[in-house]
Amino acid sequence: MIDLKSFQKEWLPKINQQLENDLSMASPDADLVAMMKYAVLNGGKRLRPLLTLAVVTSFGESITPSILKVATAIEWVHSYSLVHDDLPAMDNDMFRRGKPSVHALYGEANAILVGDALLTGAFGVIATANSSCSVEDCLPTEELLLITQNLAREAGGSGMVLGQLHDMDNHTEEQNASTNWLLNDVYSMKTAALIRYTTTLGAILTHQNVNVEDNHFDPKKAMYDFGEKFGLAFQIQDDLDDYQQDQLEDVNSLPHIVGVKEAQSVLDQYLFSTQEILANTVEQDQQFDRRLLDDFVSLIGDKK
Repeated sequence: MIDLKSFQKEWLPKINQQLENDLSMASPDADLVAMMKYAVLNGGKRLRPLLTLAVVTSFGESITPSILKVATAIEWVHSYSLVHDDLPAMDNDMFRRGKPSVHALYGEANAILVGDALLTGAFGVIATANSSCSVEDCLPTEELLLITQNLAREAGGSGMVLGQLHDMDNHTEEQNASTNWLLNDVYSMKTAALIRYTTTLGAILTHQNVNVEDNHFDPKKAMYDFGEKFGLAFQIQDDLDDYQQDQLEDVNSLPHIVGVKEAQSVLDQYLFSTQEILANTVEQDQQFDRRLLDDFVSLIGDKK
């Protein structure tokens, strides 16, 4: 089984090249393409597409060109969310990854339109996933439809956008945030939604369509739950890393509500839950190799 470092070394360049290729064809307007590329290719660890590819690998399947292309669509959505999140009406951030944010460099109106183009373009990436596949490697149409439905749900008003809406309330002095509200209404939506989409996507792409009633185990549900717990842990670790900055900005993050020690305890609970889910998946599917996903979990645990 390949380790995470080798996996990243192999697939990060391929993810970035796929993004470069698709973004180059995103519009006939060269200036819009340049702005979109700036938003997407301006750094980033590509955690979300890497997670999808890792799940595919963990189930013992090969990563085809169609799978790679579908996996990268989430970066368009993630990048759009960052462009809009940086806007003056939201977080008003002038820098992103050490460089000027899109609105700081190109203007607020252009930033809004770049985000719009990235969000809608993501669905075009999925729709054209089979554009260069061989017959045996083409993804089934019903899978592409399910993937589209999942992305629309997790990125929109039942997922990330709803979490962002609640998070805006979290930046006001009037909001008296509770732990359950923060975890369920903000973190689960704003951060975990796109991550659970990516892990579920990996299971869909490996055709994990068992008869759940007969088998009592649904790999897609297991990967959904894994992504949910991973996403919550990811956000809490981010809170702990940004504790001092959030204090200055009056953000009601989990450490500020329950304290750093208790927030760390909640983080540990979510990390433990990811391990339980992976162990149960191995128990139900002996072909499933959990080690690569364990390495992803360790990326959070190693920060402690």
